[in-house]
Amino acid sequence: MVLCLGQGAVNVQGNTVEVTDRFTYLGSDISSCGRSTPEMFRRIGLGSSVMNQLACVWRQSRLSLSTKLLLYNALNFVVSVLLYGTETWTLVKSDEQKLEAFQMSCLRRILRLCWFDFVSNTSVMNHTQQESICSRISSRRHSIFGHVRRLCESAPAHEALRLAVDTRAGHQPDNRPGWRRPRGRPRQTWVRQLEVDVRLTADTAWSMASDREVWRALRPIAGQAVQ
Repeated sequence: MVLCLGQGAVNVQGNTVEVTDRFTYLGSDISSCGRSTPEMFRRIGLGSSVMNQLACVWRQSRLSLSTKLLLYNALNFVVSVLLYGTETWTLVKSDEQKLEAFQMSCLRRILRLCWFDFVSNTSVMNHTQQESICSRISSRRHSIFGHVRRLCESAPAHEALRLAVDTRAGHQPDNRPGWRRPRGRPRQTWVRQLEVDVRLTADTAWSMASDREVWRALRPIAGQAVQ
């Protein structure tokens, strides 16, 4: 069965394609709203399930903290499940806060801390030496931007990103004469997030990303999404 997003029926070779507002494709949740929030909640739920499956490990007093954190970050465990596909997400501030809150709850569980222990989040992060979730997502976003930028110009991903960068810079699409931005505050976009990460305009980032070594030397900062 083929699923597509939209409101009207779609016919493919005489067959009516079922229309849906949401479905899972290649492990990611695709929603007609165009936001990453539904997928974020799904990933938090999956990560929480893995945390619960490892409850006996977190309670094990004979295991060192470093061993528990290695499991927490290991492939197919909590962090890898949570961050699957995050390099393509577009997040607002509330989304980032939920992701950071989830990681904090996981680290407190690993440290066997309760709310009445009055241990600050800063102390937890310093003790576990874990990178924030937003910083990890920013690094992944930085990496995928450079990778797509250096693809062959005829590659669909390269063409799509080039169009997004041009649009962000205010250039009109070639196939849409007279095109204007819609009125009102624009929604947060993936390219706009990248600009915040690297503190550069999209055009400048596009130019720098053509050189692998230069782009790798430009370290992103933690995401600062807008509401």
